[in-house]
Amino acid sequence: MKGDWVKRGSPTAPVVVFIHGFLSSGEKCWLHASGAYWPNIVADDPELSDLGVYVFTYSTGFFSGGYRLADAVDALKEHLALDGITGSAGIVFVCHSMGGIIARRFLVSRATELIERKVQVALFLLASPSLGSDYANWLKPLARILGHSQGDALGFTRSNTWLADLDRDFLNLKEGGRLSLVGKELIEDRFIVLRRFWRKQVVEPFSGARYFGEPYKVPESDHFSIAKIENDRAVQHRQLKRFVVEWRQTKIGATTYSESAKQSRTTPKEPGEASCPICVSERTTGERQGANPDVLPSQEQLSVIDEAVARVPHASLEVIMGDPSTRHLVDRFWDLDASDRREIALELGLISDLEVALPEQQRYDLALVRASERDLLDRLEELIDERE
Repeated sequence: MKGDWVKRGSPTAPVVVFIHGFLSSGEKCWLHASGAYWPNIVADDPELSDLGVYVFTYSTGFFSGGYRLADAVDALKEHLALDGITGSAGIVFVCHSMGGIIARRFLVSRATELIERKVQVALFLLASPSLGSDYANWLKPLARILGHSQGDALGFTRSNTWLADLDRDFLNLKEGGRLSLVGKELIEDRFIVLRRFWRKQVVEPFSGARYFGEPYKVPESDHFSIAKIENDRAVQHRQLKRFVVEWRQTKIGATTYSESAKQSRTTPKEPGEASCPICVSERTTGERQGANPDVLPSQEQLSVIDEAVARVPHASLEVIMGDPSTRHLVDRFWDLDASDRREIALELGLISDLEVALPEQQRYDLALVRASERDLLDRLEELIDERE
């Protein structure tokens, strides 16, 4: 069991915690055949530059024996506490398969502490079984021979009281409203490779899309490929990014640029740490945005930027998003490359040169509101059409 920092973010920003699934690891679960590693993609994304990124690994191999799910939950609790993550303003759990079960049990067991600390929580679940999986039933005889206790906890059976109790407790926690909790569920599309032996999804839709509205089926994905993305254009990453941005806007409120500029720095790996695909970026937030990392904005510039942040009319943006056609236009705008969004905003005069230094979310909230106020939505749509 271990926890690895991919990148330490701003002290005021949330932390993204990746939790792998059954018979996997923090190194293998998120690793694409091309060598792309999802936690690194999040760490290098300029729109998420102030976030911390952390990967938790627990024992779940065939020979992990009597290491129970409850032990994995305890390990998660200890690592998050030791690394200061439970004291963060917010935590985004990105969970594959059994990782979602571990995260949900952690939230249920630590709810009082999280509520008292006013921690904002977001769950991004990838093919995570709320009610268990028939695939685990299929593996159960082998798991029992090897003394693997986790297989029993994952099985989809009416007698699985552990999962049934967790399902009830988590629903009660979510509906109670005392813990600030939002979520998104992505589900697999097709069978796993062992078609001769297995002809259903490992986690079927009724088990993998239970807790949050508008689940998304990732086209052409299976239970394992859904967690392995090739680049930042993968739909899973784009969904995660939008989910995080919207969550921060409505639940946390983005950090001002002055805070990010002064506080957000990446941390290199400690000497002697094990080598794995978890690569630490040595770039600062300024470098990610094309700025000189050694030159921070002046106090005068920071005050101007902070005034612009304070003026972003979020209520007006909510009104704009209330119209379905405009909401679709906004979604298309966010799906563009970062360079295209910037070019459009500058071409239409929706942001000033100084406002380019604002965090992405605040910058384009401001731009979209101005586009509506200045009757530029039609022209905005034309420019989006040209770049799609």
